[in-house]
Amino acid sequence: MKIKDKHIFELIKGGGINFIFYGLNLIIVYLLAILISKYYGAAAYGRYSIIKSIILILIIITTLGLNTLAIKLASDSKHYKKKKFKSNFLKRSYLVLLISSTIVATLLFLLKKTIAIDLFNDPKLEQYFFVFPFLLITAVFLNYNSNLFKGQKRVLLFSIVSSFLNNFILICSLFVVFNWYSNDELYLILGFLFSIIIALIVSFYKIFPIKYESTIKSISTKKLLTLSYPMMLSSSMIYIIFSIDTLMLGFFELSENVGIYRVITQVSSINTIFLIVFGTIIGPKISNLYSEGKHEELKQVIKKSSKLIFFVTLPILLIVVVFSKQILMFFGVEYMKGYYALILLSFCQFTYAVSGFVDLILNMTGRQKIFGKITVISAVVNLLLNVVLIPKFGIMGAAISTGFSILLTNTIALIYIKRDMNILSIYIPVFKNKR
Repeated sequence: MKIKDKHIFELIKGGGINFIFYGLNLIIVYLLAILISKYYGAAAYGRYSIIKSIILILIIITTLGLNTLAIKLASDSKHYKKKKFKSNFLKRSYLVLLISSTIVATLLFLLKKTIAIDLFNDPKLEQYFFVFPFLLITAVFLNYNSNLFKGQKRVLLFSIVSSFLNNFILICSLFVVFNWYSNDELYLILGFLFSIIIALIVSFYKIFPIKYESTIKSISTKKLLTLSYPMMLSSSMIYIIFSIDTLMLGFFELSENVGIYRVITQVSSINTIFLIVFGTIIGPKISNLYSEGKHEELKQVIKKSSKLIFFVTLPILLIVVVFSKQILMFFGVEYMKGYYALILLSFCQFTYAVSGFVDLILNMTGRQKIFGKITVISAVVNLLLNVVLIPKFGIMGAAISTGFSILLTNTIALIYIKRDMNILSIYIPVFKNKR
């Protein structure tokens, strides 16, 4: 059977646009790591990383899965088509986000001293929590709006707003403030807040005024949450898997080691760059093809996408592994203590990347509850391993815990997708004729 390649062409075309901004953002992220480490020290970068990890986890909790659901609904012609909303899901979602994020942000503000001193044993963290309520609320809405753009297939806008714009503003503000105004660490978190506010304003500008069809479908808040809750479960567990190591390391180790470990995770995550880039396009496409009943076409899109991911990611893995020492030395000699952790995480992230969008496949085909159960198992295992291994092995213990959880999640998901959908979503060259 001759396979139509129009979807893969769209994937490469859209991914190319996204790749440019993601690549630029990646450069900025590493420049941020370098600047913060040079200007304020590894400990300050550790505190910054702890705050970012807390925000990532709380975004999932406060959005209740509505951010992931936004991708699905915005790509569904029953809810959004031709730049017009056909249901009221956006308005309902905004209301829930405002209430939930305000409650959580207020609670964290009231507990700021307890969290900083009793939990992380770092009094300097307390100043970060003075601006945390505003930081969390703006980050929640920015995350939701970015996912909405992704569902609407506004790839360029998603690429700019989701992370590039705020990171660019942050690095510029840090450079200016540190060199010409003040070297107080407080301006690091203020610059972070300022950058997210600007990005959020831009995102709202591109959404409002909201255009509706003459007659719209009313969807209740209860119905929205019923659909989004399983997605929240799976998404939260994925973020916990990738963030709990940073928080646990902050609990057991000094903030300096957290900063070193954060750099290691960022370097190893280069292996997932194409998975993230192409995921922006493939997510809505999977949802469309599945809802239209085009199962064979869906199968071929996944197959060809996973093959593409394999061949563009393999060279990245080799480069990171071969030049790992030089990369770490670029950040500073103290970062060399994370050499073996970087090698381990790089191989695990490569496996995650070439597993073929298992999270998108399950979430976008009505199997979000299954993926939620898988990620709960992996997150619990990850948490237990962190508790056991970090006190004994520090940075390496965190890397082992996260690496094992990544492999566990993807292995279970791959087996389920193969058995339930008859799709081998990972490309394995030696099995290419047996798929």
